[in-house]
Amino acid sequence: MADPRKVRIIVITRLLEDKAYFAWFLADPDAALAEYPELDPRDGRLIKREVTDRASLENLARRFKVTIRSAPSESLISPSRGGKEEMEAVGPETDEEPPQRIVSTGFSEDNAPGQPLGSDTPSLPNQPYYFWLEVGEPIAGSIELTPTALPDDLPPKARLQLVLYDFKTGIEQIRPDAIGEIEIQADGTVKVVKPVAIPDKLDDPTLVERRLFFPLRTSPQNGRYQLRCNIYYQQNLLQSRLITFYVQEWPRRMPNALISELDYVLSKTFDGRTLSGMGQTRLSVMLNDNGNGTHGFRFFGENQFKNDAELGEGELTNLIEMARGALRKAAWGDEKPYQDGKTYRYNNPDADRLRADLITFALRGYRFYDALINRLAGDADKAWELADLMLKPGQVQIASKQSARLVIPAAMMYDYPLDDGRPSSQYTLCDTFQKALQNGDPLAETDCFQGNCPTYDQDTVICPSGFWGFRHSLGLPVSLDEAPDAPAEIPIEGDVTLAVSVSTDPNLTLRPVHEQRLQAMGFEWEYADSRDGSLEMLKQLEPELVYFYCHGGLQNDMPYLSLGQPGSARFTRASLRNKRIRWRRVRPLVFINGCHTTQLTPERALDLVTAFVATAHAAGVVGTEISIFEPIAVTFAEECFRRFLIEKETLGDAIRGARLKMLQEGNPLGLVYIPYALSGLHLA
Repeated sequence: MADPRKVRIIVITRLLEDKAYFAWFLADPDAALAEYPELDPRDGRLIKREVTDRASLENLARRFKVTIRSAPSESLISPSRGGKEEMEAVGPETDEEPPQRIVSTGFSEDNAPGQPLGSDTPSLPNQPYYFWLEVGEPIAGSIELTPTALPDDLPPKARLQLVLYDFKTGIEQIRPDAIGEIEIQADGTVKVVKPVAIPDKLDDPTLVERRLFFPLRTSPQNGRYQLRCNIYYQQNLLQSRLITFYVQEWPRRMPNALISELDYVLSKTFDGRTLSGMGQTRLSVMLNDNGNGTHGFRFFGENQFKNDAELGEGELTNLIEMARGALRKAAWGDEKPYQDGKTYRYNNPDADRLRADLITFALRGYRFYDALINRLAGDADKAWELADLMLKPGQVQIASKQSARLVIPAAMMYDYPLDDGRPSSQYTLCDTFQKALQNGDPLAETDCFQGNCPTYDQDTVICPSGFWGFRHSLGLPVSLDEAPDAPAEIPIEGDVTLAVSVSTDPNLTLRPVHEQRLQAMGFEWEYADSRDGSLEMLKQLEPELVYFYCHGGLQNDMPYLSLGQPGSARFTRASLRNKRIRWRRVRPLVFINGCHTTQLTPERALDLVTAFVATAHAAGVVGTEISIFEPIAVTFAEECFRRFLIEKETLGDAIRGARLKMLQEGNPLGLVYIPYALSGLHLA
């Protein structure tokens, strides 16, 4: 089997030096790369994503230390993918190139910490080692499968936190709570400002100024083991690496005995503009399938809170279904999935109904929260530490690795003290909340929703501010190998444009007045009332927001949106690729209001979400936990759009504000919306 690193270098070198091959790649990248069947698929996706012209090709070459010779003289005008031509200055490289910022990782022995072990070297059982990470020139002995660089435009003096998690399989972290920090210096280099450990036996004592060392002890048992190394900026999870290594009592050299694989990427390039726009996150949670029937949650928050927990897949699925069941019961009266003929329960305000539903929500949400918190590693104080951290409003990022097919109903998490063993009749609602509701006081400005609820410690009193969805600005960004970075902003050039696609089903009786109110907001308005019309519109435009007001469903295990007349051609994930829809200059937010949808759970809807992000390059997608009725769709969308598009609030704040507006009107069902995007996404 060919060395994937060598194949990658061969391909990049040919792109640099073979003008005809490069032109072919720009016109048809899949066909050009097909000449190299041994090219690692991840490298192929990386090259297709990053290389759009000569300049971006040279940037990628520098990242992988591929020699760049002068471009051919006839390449003074260099093509770029998409058919446009760009002037390129060709000449000798300057002597002062910016320092490289390649992320290198690896292992070293305790008695030789400065000497990286080769990637073909298994570890001995029950022995001390160091896992290390360094950013700079590529390190010989790095175990990175796909080296990734930090670019030149990181925020001044940016500090990144490095956190190592184990899988509780016998590996002992010597300093499990330690968090390392690196800082970008004025000259562009990267320096360690907070070491995890300082090895005693370093030949070069200055190595600790640029390399982080995490001490650990291997398992006494032979086998395959894993660690997870996460990189954070302001508590935003940027990248996550799965570290795999083998332990053998009688070690023999083997390919990939030590390997680091980047498998969650919010920002592949650590773009400084993206990082600056993310804002401060209070808590970051990463969910991933551990591959052994459990799901892992990796927590990292303010005040350097670090912990992890595991839930069995069956238990997690049951908790998710209980939360959604409560939402369904509030919406149409039972916990079964939506079917035609269900009746909406919130057409008119009803204080008793609101109380009953909030109690059910709190009981289900608290059980979910309690099950997760009970699994936190370490002592019981960690649970209280997390509760205190989350008391004040803030941004929360829930990140899922690609293989994780479960969508966590984070908005339903309830974390105020609650005695959940009582009959429903013994619970009351918070007086401060009820008075604000009666007086019309803005809920977001009350003590409760600022983290100062007077009834917080009364465990038979339910306050809606105890729900994460009402108190925090949530984001569930999607990470995909083939997708570009999740952006923190959507650029505006002129007036904001809405691309609206609708179902013309006469049963959607609120649609005409909904359209009138949206048009009255003063946006540029583009409109389609059929599947084909929608696809043509999306191909031609680069709007800031793409809005679907429609039905949806599942047929032959394929999710779809229904536009135009009922029974018309369906909008599927493949429709985007078939029509070659890809937004480049402006990457819009896609908002799907699927009314009266059947069989379309968030897990199945992920196929549509990932298509909009990976194929069409949307900035993010807003969907729902359950099927919704028109009154929910209309009220929520109008308030959310007003805040996001007119007031220029972040998406997380706009969604929270729309939830609170509905709650102000006696309706708690704003909790059904899911933002698959950065909480800090905003117009700029």
